[in-house]
Amino acid sequence: MALGGIVKGKKTVLRPPAEADLVAYARWMADMRVRRLSRVWHEPAMPATWKERFAEAAKDKTSPFWSIDADGALVGMVRVGFGWEPHRDGAHVSELFIDPEQWRKGYATDAMLALHRYLFDYSDLRRVASAYRGDNVAAKCIGERLGYVEFAHGHEAHYRDGAFVDHIWVNMDRSTWDERWGKTEREYQPIGSR
Repeated sequence: MALGGIVKGKKTVLRPPAEADLVAYARWMADMRVRRLSRVWHEPAMPATWKERFAEAAKDKTSPFWSIDADGALVGMVRVGFGWEPHRDGAHVSELFIDPEQWRKGYATDAMLALHRYLFDYSDLRRVASAYRGDNVAAKCIGERLGYVEFAHGHEAHYRDGAFVDHIWVNMDRSTWDERWGKTEREYQPIGSR
């Protein structure tokens, strides 16, 4: 099932989406602050259309997604694709949205730490990739904090507001995750380390 299980961070909880989340998803996809920073997951639509999209997404076993809660309230969503080419032992973080009213509270960083603990520790993946627009300062800061490194750079790939912006591809290997976060974020000890 493409709807991920429960993944707990220090401030956030990644949980399977619920029908009650549909209104917020639709609102975020229509919010120009969100649209400016990233390619949105589907265009804005009515909640009934989002319900159909959830049903379709639940059939895709290679692309789980989670709603992100903080203090018992919905604050965002994240979606991952498993098995991105050329390696089948990796994943790609394809969408991460935090409600613009909840920005600058550390929710995105905490959710990404929890997600990566799930990807590297629980799912035992070898690498995780992502991409962001060159002027998305928050995505760049979170990526650098986690340990991502740039591996591709598309110059002037997106046009908006009368100018072009770059497209940045980044990845992180398991060894970087273990070095940087293995002592503080590990949920399970590696086999043979006891």
